[in-house]
Amino acid sequence: MDLLISKTTFQHCMQCPKDAWLKLHRPDLKGTFTPSEFELHLMEQGNEVESYARNLFPGGIEVSTKGEHAVEDTTRLMAERMPVIFQATCIADGFIVRNDVLKWNPDTNLWDLYEVKGTNSLKIDQKERDHVTDIAFQISVMRRARVPLGRAYLVHLNKEYVRMGDLNIEELFQIDDVTDAANERVTEIEPKMEGARDYLLRADEPRGGCDCVYSSRRNHCTTFQYSNAHVPDYSVHDISRIHKTKLTNLVDSNILSIDDVDPAAFDLSEKQTNQVQAHQLQKPSIDRGAIADFLATLKYPLHFFDYEAYAPAIPAFTGYSPYKFIPFQFSLHILQEPGGTLEHVEFLHQDFSDPTEACVATLRAAYTSGSVIVWHETFEKKFINENIAKRHPLLAPFIATINNAMVDLEKLFVEQHYIHPGFRGRTSIKKVLPVLAPDLSYDALEIHEGGQASNEWWRMLAPTTTAEDKAQIAQNLKKYCALDTLAMYRIFSHLATLTS
Repeated sequence: MDLLISKTTFQHCMQCPKDAWLKLHRPDLKGTFTPSEFELHLMEQGNEVESYARNLFPGGIEVSTKGEHAVEDTTRLMAERMPVIFQATCIADGFIVRNDVLKWNPDTNLWDLYEVKGTNSLKIDQKERDHVTDIAFQISVMRRARVPLGRAYLVHLNKEYVRMGDLNIEELFQIDDVTDAANERVTEIEPKMEGARDYLLRADEPRGGCDCVYSSRRNHCTTFQYSNAHVPDYSVHDISRIHKTKLTNLVDSNILSIDDVDPAAFDLSEKQTNQVQAHQLQKPSIDRGAIADFLATLKYPLHFFDYEAYAPAIPAFTGYSPYKFIPFQFSLHILQEPGGTLEHVEFLHQDFSDPTEACVATLRAAYTSGSVIVWHETFEKKFINENIAKRHPLLAPFIATINNAMVDLEKLFVEQHYIHPGFRGRTSIKKVLPVLAPDLSYDALEIHEGGQASNEWWRMLAPTTTAEDKAQIAQNLKKYCALDTLAMYRIFSHLATLTS
């Protein structure tokens, strides 16, 4: 079969045409665009949401074949007026679509289209990447395939839904009619579809780099290094919070290396200037007075604290809404007094039940008074603790005590009281730790970051996971979370030594 342009490929092409071309034509580069563990998890959650959403459409038949066979099966089912078809497939003019749900409407004698999304809101104003464009692409291809279409709907999670006992599928999902908006968008995107098809089906590889050179590092395509080999590993794309206009001016001036940046000439902010100069001078900038003032606010005993949490799309337990965090683990390193022995308390929930009450009980037993030191307090304070207090009002007073005692160690680095070229403008603990405590490393661990930790916890609870694997996952989780809080202690110790 000839190459066909899918909805996903079209969306990729709108973001970065060359990246999309390479993914179609250069399988030898597959290693550069293999989905990350996080991306794979998002796909799995999307599939799970779609599976639950199908319960809204009883009696449906899934088209499980691929390519031309799927088109033939779809055509047959439509001719039979099958009430609901899952994964209906159409091919026309070099494009292919697979619909989440196609439902026959006997009142209009038309097929209504339902697109299922794992989000908890309708995204309507982001052009090529929003939900309306997604549906408009499908409408365009289906019209070319002569499918008589009626209304178009987006099915997404209802962020206001709170699970109470068994899941209520009708309340879990929200259905929005986007017919008018999608039809308007069809007119806008069809010329882009034609252009994308012509570009993507060309035999010769497009020359030169890709347009992601005008985007910050976090927005680069997966094949950026291949297409832009001239861009150094640490480049102007890594300047913290750089505005697109300033980045464009730098790139158009052929300034790619941080070494070549004149902060004044490109009107960089004070923080951006500090980052650039730290690299160019290859020396840290340390405000010992500000650090000392910060440390003076800490009250012993010091509690270095970190949660791990999982946010499932489908609420797993009573009291939870879509994507609300389940606090399944914490690590707590305690320093009773200056120069004292470091103590460690940990919690890891290993049963398929809501961990909240057991988690808080363990924390309550370990904490009496003193500062609770975290890294990036928004997560612990807002996403975890505030939601615990809402779900469990009786726990709210203790949670308020913890929040009131919370101190964010990252702020010293965000506010640039400590700047180091090795940080590369970042303030995450995984960027700061290798510089200030190089003997500690996440590299030797089986789990390297929080997203992986949450996915592993969920895998540990799966009934298909063996007892041996469960034990190994539990050990890996404990090592990872303990390193997070030990890292905070070591960074604190480094700062205390600087100011003593």
